[in-house]
Amino acid sequence: MSRSAAICLLLLASAACRNNDPDPRFQQASAIYQQLYATQLDDAYADPRMEDVVALLGKVNPRSIDAERAQAMLRTIQKGRVELAKERAEREKMAAAAAQSLATVQVNLDPSKMLAASEPDAGQPLDPFGPGASVADLNKQNGGCLVDNEPFKEQGTGVAGTVYRVAPSDVCRGKLPGLSGQIVLVVDGKIYRRTADPGPPPPPPSATAAAARSPAAGARPTPPPGGPPSAAQGQQPQ
Repeated sequence: MSRSAAICLLLLASAACRNNDPDPRFQQASAIYQQLYATQLDDAYADPRMEDVVALLGKVNPRSIDAERAQAMLRTIQKGRVELAKERAEREKMAAAAAQSLATVQVNLDPSKMLAASEPDAGQPLDPFGPGASVADLNKQNGGCLVDNEPFKEQGTGVAGTVYRVAPSDVCRGKLPGLSGQIVLVVDGKIYRRTADPGPPPPPPSATAAAARSPAAGARPTPPPGGPPSAAQGQQPQ
């Protein structure tokens, strides 16, 4: 064979190995890939339609101008699947840990203890003269030391009832020392609220004031005008 003939054969073989035409299977695979990734991002690698993309890329003519790009896209899909699997495994691990933590908290919650905590402390007695207490019941206990006085009508709310005060006696003050200087507003026989007495009754006269108004003990009566009669005036002439 002549040198010129050998050169021609090499040129023909080289031309036969090259194919500059695009492969329609790569174009189709690329369109599906872009659509999936645009709507799902990394989750697209787990979409079943990604298998169609892989199948089309595997059929691209290795002598096509799209052969290298097809292989690059296959490597991208494989890498994306590996990373997505790792990410999903981490999500499942965190979800399992959160579920276990929640189950532990629910087990440690004792309903009986929660109910006991919500009930009033038995060591803190309730105010027997608080709102809602019955005046009749209180008077049975203290011997009728709460007596009704004038009516009242609260401004703003329009609540009306009767004003009760502690009876003005030392016995009642001793029984109800906490109500000293206060009035009890009563509506329908129940205590509505307590407040400071805006017009307390005058205090009873003290023993000192009564003693000041009575004559001093041991004082002599004032002698009548002219002085006491003399002995001479009382004698009869002989």
